[in-house]
Amino acid sequence: MNSTRSHQISRIIPIILFIILVFMNGCNNGSDTIRTHLDLAELLMESHPDSALSIINSISANDITKKSEKARFALLKSMALDKNYVDTTTFDILQPAIDYYLKKGNADEKLRTYYYQGRIYQNKNECDSAVLSFMRGLDVAFDGKDSLTVARTLVAQATIYQSFYDIDGYTNNSLKAASIYRKKHYKSQEFECLLHALNGMNILRNEEQADSIIKILTQFDFLDNSQKRKLYSHLLTYNYLFGSNQDLKELIKNTPDSSYYNVNGILNLAHAYNRIGDNNMAIHLLDNLNKSNATYDTLKYLSIKIMVLENLKDYEGAFSTYKNFSHRLEVINANKFEQKSQSIEEKHNMELQAERESRKHLQQSYGYIGGILLLLLSLIIMALLLRSNKAKKNLAVQTARAAELENENLKSEKERLSLENSNLQLERDKKALEAENLAHRVEVLEGESDSLKALLDTPDEIPAEVQQAIKTRIEMLNSLLAGYITDNSKYEEPYDIWVKQLTDNTAEFMNSNRLAFQASHPKFIRYFEEHGLTESEINYVCLYAIGLRGKEVGNYMKKRSHVNISSAIRKKLGIDKHDTNIGIYVRKLLKTL
Repeated sequence: MNSTRSHQISRIIPIILFIILVFMNGCNNGSDTIRTHLDLAELLMESHPDSALSIINSISANDITKKSEKARFALLKSMALDKNYVDTTTFDILQPAIDYYLKKGNADEKLRTYYYQGRIYQNKNECDSAVLSFMRGLDVAFDGKDSLTVARTLVAQATIYQSFYDIDGYTNNSLKAASIYRKKHYKSQEFECLLHALNGMNILRNEEQADSIIKILTQFDFLDNSQKRKLYSHLLTYNYLFGSNQDLKELIKNTPDSSYYNVNGILNLAHAYNRIGDNNMAIHLLDNLNKSNATYDTLKYLSIKIMVLENLKDYEGAFSTYKNFSHRLEVINANKFEQKSQSIEEKHNMELQAERESRKHLQQSYGYIGGILLLLLSLIIMALLLRSNKAKKNLAVQTARAAELENENLKSEKERLSLENSNLQLERDKKALEAENLAHRVEVLEGESDSLKALLDTPDEIPAEVQQAIKTRIEMLNSLLAGYITDNSKYEEPYDIWVKQLTDNTAEFMNSNRLAFQASHPKFIRYFEEHGLTESEINYVCLYAIGLRGKEVGNYMKKRSHVNISSAIRKKLGIDKHDTNIGIYVRKLLKTL
């Protein structure tokens, strides 16, 4: 009576909630309405997944604008489809949740997203990717609160482990999931997980652990017929492996009939009859199962049939069955060795190790940076202390030197006066030296003027143009001489005018300069003529003779090709460009000839 009433109440609750939702829709608009729908769907997800799916399907995905709400809608719809046994094989629905929650979600949101991602991979029969998704979900689950999704992840992972023949992983995951379901009071789910764990312990021949699990299983009340059939099937296997023949007989006797068992239970029952020696009943059960359309474990069927036929003395049939069994076992072993469960776990462990190493290196880096900053701070403090001490020391030194500096200033004043007296004396000496130099230059100019006049007075006939050049230079020297003697710049004006007029005309000046040297140093000019120098080249050489340098000659001639002229003259005179400077050579030659 109470059970019926509870069932009726559980059916009425979704209707009441739906009425509340409709009423709230009249009060809310836009994103508030969508949020209300999603809240109600999540509330009904565990108890009434069909109602949750209906509410979610009433929402149009195009009306959702926020990425967070798109992600929540995608995750809840994936949950509702899975709980309503709708197996999806694409990520079209879940993808917004994957994109958002795996980056920005909390631990529970990441766990759920990884779980349903793995379920889709599982539906696609991509077991490697499914196991990897489940592992990643379990990695983040420690920081969350959704233990039910942890249990479901363990169960899904255990199913794949069983298909990979990883019985240890299959058994351990089943026990972990059963423990979580026990704490949440999910009796039916706990019962199923314990049955899987018992099956694993039977396969592993672990009698002690199997005994412990059976003690828990036999304490469950209100088991339905399906659950009882499953339990009896596993108890048959346990008693066949670890019990006596009498135990098996008692168990078979207490079972109503063979129809009480499922397919796996029929195989276990046939195995039990073989064990107690009733091979006719065993072969009867196996033949009926083979004639039915039921799906069963072929390998288990063949292994039992071999023993039954052997006990019935049908050795030919037993051998034929054994060959079939061996062939199937080889195929299974090949598939087992080819499965990648271990490589996936290793890859995942490598990723975790790399992540741990990355965190370790990051922590070390922070430690190094902190140490460097601490050291730098210490150095700054030490520098400031040293600077402070140095400032105090400098202040003391400056104070001590203040009096000394005053004394030095007095001493410097005396030295300054002494230096002024010395400078006055030097000035007097300089003027005396200038007067002496002036007298010497006057003497030189007078000597040069007399020499030129003597040339004009020689009985040898001098060409008119040379005489004119000599007379012009005598007038220039007389003007310059008068200026030096009288220290009057007016006497130098004719000289300045002549120099400007003469030098402005480059060709005329160079010819006049050559004629003057021809009159005063005929051997000097003849030397170049004998070496084949042209008149223009001798004009060029005479510029060096009056004291100009190579750069100055080029600037005066205003020719870029003067370097080529210099090279041609060097070649004619037999002077290597590395031997000597042409100006030095010409001036030395002028003194010797």
